[in-house]
Amino acid sequence: MAKATVKKTPPVKPAVKQPRPKDESFEDARKKLPAEVKNSPLAVGNEQLPDYMRQDIGKGAENIGSEDLEIPRLKLIQALSPELETYDELRAGNFFHSAAEFIFDEPFLGVVLYTDRRYILWNPRDSGGGILARADDGIHWQPANAKFTVKLDKKDGGEAVTWVTAPTVQQSGLANWGSMNPKDPNSAPAATLMYNFILAFPEHLDLMPAVLTFQRSAVRNGRRLNTKLKTSRAPIFGMLFRFTPTDDVNRSGQKFFNVQAAGAGFLQDQKLYQAYKEQHEGFRAAGLKIKDLEGLQQDEGDSDTHDDGDAGGEGDEKPAF
Repeated sequence: MAKATVKKTPPVKPAVKQPRPKDESFEDARKKLPAEVKNSPLAVGNEQLPDYMRQDIGKGAENIGSEDLEIPRLKLIQALSPELETYDELRAGNFFHSAAEFIFDEPFLGVVLYTDRRYILWNPRDSGGGILARADDGIHWQPANAKFTVKLDKKDGGEAVTWVTAPTVQQSGLANWGSMNPKDPNSAPAATLMYNFILAFPEHLDLMPAVLTFQRSAVRNGRRLNTKLKTSRAPIFGMLFRFTPTDDVNRSGQKFFNVQAAGAGFLQDQKLYQAYKEQHEGFRAAGLKIKDLEGLQQDEGDSDTHDDGDAGGEGDEKPAF
């Protein structure tokens, strides 16, 4: 069962992880969805809102615009995730809602409200890390036509290399295999491909939608989810998916938790469907603004190992070793 979190006071010895309960069927999971929606699923804690407050919903926040908001992050906790040092009940393999400090300690149902792809050109970690360039639309570099001379991390050879952006990711070739170290055709892409999915939580209407990111070795599973969204005739905001942590291994042999998304039917509640449709249209009009991208360089438990790479969506995927 999902649960709220408790922050640590003095450090305590971690509890022994209990076996994960056996997954229930998709049909059983769907039966848990609410029969009706009384309030907006965007309002944190709205399920407990007293009746006398409902006539004043939203008052006092009129000056807070969409540009002032930060989309919460949904993280799949890895063995080395820093959050494990802060929250007593958090375990590797849990999904964690950053804004609500909420733990999903078992698979959950989610609805994809919006999805995008983008590229990040990171300064190597050994040199301090940080973003050198970004293509938030998945196509155009910002800054364009910029030159960066960097020293690769020791694990990547430690050589000094030069990366040059172009007007587009495809033109730069920085998302192709062999671009991290131009002298090594087997080196990983210099740029990191990133898929972002904004998820709503129909079983937890008090939780704000949050963004789940697939990058590096997790990109394969992000593509699989995109394929399921694209090949269905249903609107994405009406489709239920069951999100489950799964064991995986990257090209370097490192174990990590990946995300598996399996179809779980369709939303049966018309009011909730309409609310998710309106949120989808809002994100489609405004786009997805992620304010904490810098933190993602240190975020992944599978380090900087890349499993897939392409050039602006048209490059060739490198075959497995």
